[in-house]
Amino acid sequence: MNLRFAKFVSVDLETTGLNPKRDEIIAIAIVPLDGTKIQASKSFYSLIKPSKFKIETIKIHGIDPKSLYSAPSFGDIANEVRLMLNNKILIGHSVNTDYKFLRVAFKKHNYEFRADTIDIILLEQVLAERLGERLTWEDQSLENIAKRYGIRCLYRHNALADAFIAAQIFQIQILKLIKYGITTVERLKEVLSDKLNSRIKFNFVNF
Repeated sequence: MNLRFAKFVSVDLETTGLNPKRDEIIAIAIVPLDGTKIQASKSFYSLIKPSKFKIETIKIHGIDPKSLYSAPSFGDIANEVRLMLNNKILIGHSVNTDYKFLRVAFKKHNYEFRADTIDIILLEQVLAERLGERLTWEDQSLENIAKRYGIRCLYRHNALADAFIAAQIFQIQILKLIKYGITTVERLKEVLSDKLNSRIKFNFVNF
């Protein structure tokens, strides 16, 4: 499928921790993209009431437990979220972590959720290589990738703001990919798979 016509969704979550098996989603944002076009008016955002809350995580996401008392549970919004994500390619910054959280959350409600994912970090590494550049760890933060593309980060660690920033980054990345002759989803998957495999081999050799 041509990248210009593929259906993507930029996804970002706020959670009570980093372990999908123990921690829970407390906010979700979804920003749809039709190819290179961000569908901002169709974005979705919701706080989610967890069964438990970790006070220490407030310093990261800034979500006060009081604001979650009247929030819906994941089960309350699961069907709406499923409809927005089904048959879409999930994109985001470290999106595979969000994907794992979503799979666990859906499974608790008897739904086996599966989707293709594209991590904009890995994609940025691919694009950097084509320019003969090597990215540092700091270069791969959401803020620094956004800065490289002239995208302003006025508010971070809010799921909707981060999802929109990631969508803008991906929008520019797609245009760069097309310029380099990577015009289909299938070809992009091959390139990302090759990059991921080479990175794994490199890490193994240096272990």
